[in-house]
Amino acid sequence: MINIRVERRRISYDFRADPNKPDSFANNWKNNSLDKIIIREGNTDIVYFNCQTVANYCFGDHATASTVAHGETVAPGQFTVQAFVPPRAFHGEIHAITRTRDIDGEWIDHEGMQTTIGGFQNGRWLIHDLFSFNTGSDTNYAWSAGCFIMSSAELALFNKILRTYAIKSGDLIAGLLIEV
Repeated sequence: MINIRVERRRISYDFRADPNKPDSFANNWKNNSLDKIIIREGNTDIVYFNCQTVANYCFGDHATASTVAHGETVAPGQFTVQAFVPPRAFHGEIHAITRTRDIDGEWIDHEGMQTTIGGFQNGRWLIHDLFSFNTGSDTNYAWSAGCFIMSSAELALFNKILRTYAIKSGDLIAGLLIEV
C-alpha cells in the first residue's frame, strides 16, 4: 500500500524577498519549491518531487488567513489525499488535501474545504501544477494559497505512478507532513 510523505523545509516560511515589504507577487518568491512530496510504499521511498507547501499567495483575494499571513498552509501532521478529484479551475489531474488542519488550526474537511461560521465554503487545498492558462506554460514560481504545487511534468509523473499502484478517482491515500 502506498502513502505520501511531505518534507517541508523550515526555510520555506522565509518566502519574502524583502521582509520589510508587503506580501505580493513581486516579493513572495524567495525559497520557492524547496519542499518534497514523496510517494512511498510502506516505509520505502519510491520517488520524490520538489514542491511548494507554504502559502506564499497570501495577499489580495487569498488574504484569508486568521492568525499569520501564511496561515492557510497545511500544518505538520497527518492528512489524507483524495486522488483524481474534478479539476475545478486547474490544469491537469489534481488531488485534494483532506482531513487535516492548517497552521491557523482550522479544519480542512473531506472535500479539501473549510466551512466558515457563516456557512461559506472555502476550498483550495489541492495538489496541482504550476501551469498558467494565461501563458500556456508553467510559471517561474509556485503561488500557493495552501496547496502543494509541483511542475506540470512532475505532476504527470506523480499521477502515472499513482495509476501504476491502481489508484483511481476518489481513492484515499494516507499522508504525513513533517518539517525538517
